[in-house]
This record gives sequence, C-alpha cells and structure tokens, in this order.
Amino acid sequence: MNLWVFDLDGTLVTSNIDYHYALLDFCRLMLSTLGHKAPHFLKVLDLEGEIDKERFKTMRADRNRFPGSLAEAYRELCRRAGVEFDPAIERQVLEIGNSALSEKTYQNRTMIPGVEELLAFLQDRGDLLYCVTFGDRWVQWMKWRGYNLRRFFPTQREFRPVRYEKLGTLKAIRARHPDVPAFMVGDSIESDLIPAAEAGYRPIYVPAPSVWDHGELKGEDKIPPGTLKFKRIVEIRDSFFDFRG
Repeated sequence: MNLWVFDLDGTLVTSNIDYHYALLDFCRLMLSTLGHKAPHFLKVLDLEGEIDKERFKTMRADRNRFPGSLAEAYRELCRRAGVEFDPAIERQVLEIGNSALSEKTYQNRTMIPGVEELLAFLQDRGDLLYCVTFGDRWVQWMKWRGYNLRRFFPTQREFRPVRYEKLGTLKAIRARHPDVPAFMVGDSIESDLIPAAEAGYRPIYVPAPSVWDHGELKGEDKIPPGTLKFKRIVEIRDSFFDFRG
C-alpha cells in the first residue's frame, strides 16, 4: 500500500480554460461597449491581467477576485476612453466572471487525459488517495461536485482545499500514515514539490498540459532532489513498478 496526494488544478483538471473563455467574452463585451474607442483586444487582456495580479496580492484565491478584476478593468477602460460607466454593463461583466466559477461549467468539462485511468488503477490496488488543492473552498468544492471527484476522494478527509499553503496539511496527512511510501503529484514546484519533499513525500512533477515549451517552466533549479518527472500523468501508472520504492 502507498500513500498518494494529488494537486487539483493543472494536475487533475485544467480549469484555466474556463477563465480563458470568460476573458474572451469580456473582450467581446468591451469591444461592443466601447465601439470605436475600444483599444486593441490584447491591451484589454493586459489591463485585466495587471489588475488581477495586483488584487491577488491581498485576495489570493478568493472567489470574488476574478469577477471583481473584470469589473475594475471595465471601469478603467471607461475612464481611459472617456465613456460613461454603465452599472448594467458592470452586472454583465460580473456574470461573465462568475461563469468561470460555476458547478454547471465544471460538469461540462473532462479531467486531464489519463487522470481517471491512473486514479482508478491506484484505487483498485487499495492505495490511499488524497487531494490537497489551493484555492477558495467554495469554488474547489464546486469542482469536487462538478467533476464527480467523490469517486476517488469521497469525503472532506480525502479532499482538502487549503487557503494559502499546503505544507501543514501535507504533514498532517503524512502523520496519519507514517509507515507507507508516500508520493505527492503536482504541477507547481513552489506549492507542490517543495512542501511535499519537506513533509516526507517523494515529489512527482507533471507539468500542466498548457505548458508548451521549456521556456514556460520557471524555477526548475528549485526542484527537490529525487523528484520524478513525467510529461503525462498516465505515465505514473505505466512506470509504477519502477519507482514504488
């Protein structure tokens, strides 16, 4: 028996696509609202990105951050274009933002290819499965329901949303199962691999499918010694007996 802890976003599911669809809808609305005074759509995206990055410093993964960032970007675009702000348009903007954080949206998405096969394989072996995910609890539990993650992580004991960092939760899980080999699978060096190594797990690095080239990978010099790396998560199943330790 082994202990497995998985990250969620970028590892088991790719919810970034939902934010991207919302941003495209936001751009379309801004172009139609501002008309001839609308900037290039890439500048609209850049402005929203700057605002959201600044709000992240204090709000982190709060579910109100992204919709609020879109609304703030709308206000700033109106100011720069000299266009009168319209509360009705702002309500549409907030609806667009919230569409990326919807249980119904998650129900129409699939998990990353190979994830279900891997989790079912480990489950059939009788291994211990946990998911530790950074984010707003309300949103992460919507993903748990929408993606039907209860199949693999039945209760709040196995599915653990954390607000800031994962180290404490990883240590607590490890303390419950101190005598079995432990692995942590994630796509983030800072929030997954480093705390996993510190908490007594063997880190497994699977870059998110949206990473297309090596230049997008940052901080690889910080990967803990002994970390295993796979291009696709299903390769863990295929290589399992090579590294179960």
